[in-house]
Amino acid sequence: MNPSDNVTNVLMVVGICGGGLGRHVRSLSEGLVERGHRVTVVYTPHTVDQAFQRFVDGRRHEIRFVPLKIRREISSASDLRAVVRLVRLIWREGPFDVVHGHSAKGGAIARIVGRLFGMPTVYTPHGLIMSSPKISKAENFIYTLIERILGRLATSRLIAVSEDESELGNKLTLVRKDRIVVIENAVDDEDFDRLAKEPFYGNLDQKPLTFGSTMRFSIQKAPDHLIGAFIRLSSALPQLEMRLVIVGDGELLAQARRQVEASGLAEKIQFLGWRTSVKELLREFDIFVISSLYEAGLSYSSMEAMAAKLPIVSTRVFGAEGTLSKIPGNILVPVGDPGALADSLQRMATLADPGSLREALQRIGQANHDYAREHFRQSETTRRTVEVYRALKR
Repeated sequence: MNPSDNVTNVLMVVGICGGGLGRHVRSLSEGLVERGHRVTVVYTPHTVDQAFQRFVDGRRHEIRFVPLKIRREISSASDLRAVVRLVRLIWREGPFDVVHGHSAKGGAIARIVGRLFGMPTVYTPHGLIMSSPKISKAENFIYTLIERILGRLATSRLIAVSEDESELGNKLTLVRKDRIVVIENAVDDEDFDRLAKEPFYGNLDQKPLTFGSTMRFSIQKAPDHLIGAFIRLSSALPQLEMRLVIVGDGELLAQARRQVEASGLAEKIQFLGWRTSVKELLREFDIFVISSLYEAGLSYSSMEAMAAKLPIVSTRVFGAEGTLSKIPGNILVPVGDPGALADSLQRMATLADPGSLREALQRIGQANHDYAREHFRQSETTRRTVEVYRALKR
């Protein structure tokens, strides 16, 4: 335990336990335990992915896990049952020093119960739904109203995972400005060495120029835009040896496969499915691509790509503007514009003549790696979160 830490008993309430949100909770919980704190994780079993399930199975001797059914959509009856069960848990297992809610629903239930017990409450939205271009004006109004009520009556601190998310929270006046803290997502410290690949200077006829992406095949990640952009790129540069590799799965995977089959480029576009780890796969990429329509902050896939010394082409989602634009060579494009994405892929592919292209790309990648190592270490993210907890205990 860090001698500067006071032991804190933390109750985590997690509405969604997969993807980047699940990874955030896993890394933070493990970091807290390593610093000597006590952690109870209330999680929703029907939302877990394989990585979170391994976390639950492997950490039971250090962390208390409590399954709780929480529906993602608003449901007064279901939400009330979740609140009652959480109240019973606190009566039985408490007291807790801090209750920390993750995601909109997990955060809402955590803050309501924390208010009932007079406990300090921390809320990490992991993407305010009001930033999504897919919700209607009526939905936006309702969600903003709920967040304002909870923000003003039941939120001790809101932790935003990017400056962009913090600015949106301030713009919508969800909580008092002095209650918002920015603590970015992060990469495990040791991964900076694990992910950093040795430079490969071979010609494109030895190994095609590889555009890579890791994603959940969902509307948010816009896989059809990425595939469409690569199809346009192949038409514009037919002489260039290149390929697109996408790692992940999800509800739009079958649709993406049909899009590729219709394009006639099945030999150039590969789907590798879901992987427990992408570290080795990142070593095979030359350029990392993000086609998302929205994000909470700089995504884990972006940070891992930076740690792996890859240049990045990304849509201007939360986190990208404030981070990727700071490193010369990365390219940002408007959200929802496959044509602009294709043009940016072409800029990367023609950055230098084919004989020196990889060397030019690797210079950008090295700058990304250096920036990420300085700013996105998990140990620092955990330390800053502990500081928030300690300030609320005083």
